[in-house]
Amino acid sequence: MTGNEDAFQQAMNQGHSAAWDQRWDRAAHYYRQALQEMPDNPQALTNLGLALIELQEFDEALRCYQKAARVNPNDPIPLEKVAQLSERMGNLDLAAQAALRAAELYLKARDANKAIENWERVIRLNPESLPARSRLAMIFERLGEKHKAATEYLAVASLLQSAGEADKAMQAVKQALNILPDNEEARQALNLLKDFKPLPKPARPRGGTAPLRMSQVRQLQAPQDAAQAVVELDPVAAARQKALTVLAGMLFDTADDELDQRPSSRRGLQAIVSGASGAPPKPVDRNRMILHLSQVVDLQTRGEASQAADELLRAMEAGLEHMAAIFDLGYLYAEVGRVESAIRQLQTSVKHADFALGSRLLLGDLLNKKGRLKEAALEYLEALKLADVQLVPPEQAADLLQLYDLLIESQRFQNNSEILNRICVNVHDMLMRPDWRAQLRQAREQLPAMGDQGSVLPLAEILVEARSSQVTISVSMIKEMMKRGHLRSAMEEAFYAMDEAPTYLPLHAIIGEMLVQSNQVATAVEKFQVIARTYAMRGEAQQAISYARRVVELSPTDINARQRLIDHLVAFGKAESAIEEYIQLAEVYYSLADLAWRVKPTPTPCAPRSKPT
Repeated sequence: MTGNEDAFQQAMNQGHSAAWDQRWDRAAHYYRQALQEMPDNPQALTNLGLALIELQEFDEALRCYQKAARVNPNDPIPLEKVAQLSERMGNLDLAAQAALRAAELYLKARDANKAIENWERVIRLNPESLPARSRLAMIFERLGEKHKAATEYLAVASLLQSAGEADKAMQAVKQALNILPDNEEARQALNLLKDFKPLPKPARPRGGTAPLRMSQVRQLQAPQDAAQAVVELDPVAAARQKALTVLAGMLFDTADDELDQRPSSRRGLQAIVSGASGAPPKPVDRNRMILHLSQVVDLQTRGEASQAADELLRAMEAGLEHMAAIFDLGYLYAEVGRVESAIRQLQTSVKHADFALGSRLLLGDLLNKKGRLKEAALEYLEALKLADVQLVPPEQAADLLQLYDLLIESQRFQNNSEILNRICVNVHDMLMRPDWRAQLRQAREQLPAMGDQGSVLPLAEILVEARSSQVTISVSMIKEMMKRGHLRSAMEEAFYAMDEAPTYLPLHAIIGEMLVQSNQVATAVEKFQVIARTYAMRGEAQQAISYARRVVELSPTDINARQRLIDHLVAFGKAESAIEEYIQLAEVYYSLADLAWRVKPTPTPCAPRSKPT
């Protein structure tokens, strides 16, 4: 298929420009546009793959490089990327096959260093790969790296002996001795062969732990039925899988750091974000942290939760700071019955979007077991809110969130144990299952649309006896009055409604907007700041960030307001948005400093400042 070449080139240029600015989402968008014109263009495929790697969308990146390898089978770069991505995702067989093919292509192109790099990747994945070991032995011998060549020949000998090729094993040992006649290991190997004793197995090279651990994590989500194409997990299991994948991925990041000590823009930006709170950085013992982290993944995939929790705690004491670790520690504590410790961890992990739903459900379960029925019911309702919002169109999500907030507030005063217990049981039964999305869709079909504009009711309406109808009517009246410009009447109605729901935050937000319309901006800013802090304390990331942004909109030069927004973004794991806000903060600082520089004071008694030098 041949598309519009001009449109293709324009999209590619726009993609290159976005990539240069490290705006990887935009770069990926333009490269996709280019591929719509020329779907088999290898450059567009590899460029899109790179952008997707930066966005950590590894599955789609792998597909891009696999297609590029098919389109241009003599290019080793796509195959090398397939090997790297497959290794990162725990598919060790595919990674080893791709690395072997890439190494041969690099050797054919007379790039010995890249060929060696890929053969070494193979033996990290499979220390007993005879093709990779034998190739490395010969190439090291030709390059004059005698110690490395002898080591590989001894590994070849061990593998040949295991395969029943004793004579060839002897030849490999003798070749090692020809290269290094005084090598003690080679002499010992020769004696073992003469005595018909087994040679030591080749050891896994340094850096081979990471792919092995990721492979273990990958096995957790392998379908029980080979014909099952898509693996469904309940929200808690999905959050656990996500946490383990993140933790296993950290082993790769550390291995990459050891291989490449050059400064990375991504690590540098992450370092900025990590220090957003202004607190001194926590000392990190990287080797100790990675040692314990590797044990965490290994133990947890083998079902040894108690030991895994101990190792994870030690990794965190060594400097590991990540919401995935906090959630996983809470999960492990819950598994071994350390309920209070689990609750403390999970109350922190609810702040991160990836772990919010799983954390809420686990908290509901643990609080219910502790007999704290009202707290459990509220956590279950928060979990149902997060799940329900995923199933409605984006334009209806904000209204649905407000309705849930009102319903949940009404339940804070609920003391009927029968109703609270019903909430816990019904939400648990709806969500703690692999097909929870289908269950929610089926339940939602039983609810009518509400209002003329197709608003939707919360699914929680079928679980509780909602006492919020009067406040809902009041909110509708307030909004109508605001549209007509009757702000005083709307404010009075809002205060009446607050008697029914004093902690209903959307109502406070409406009052804040009325204050803005009444030119009481400073008071409105205080109101929105309180709302943002309250949502943050509840672990509701999107709402907290939304109202923190509203404060910044009303006070764009307020440095403290923007810093609070950055703090919210960092706390909820939105690093890229935090970086953008840091850039905006820098521009605010610059504009304020620039203004002071440009204004030259007049030398009068009212302006005692000296002339700048």
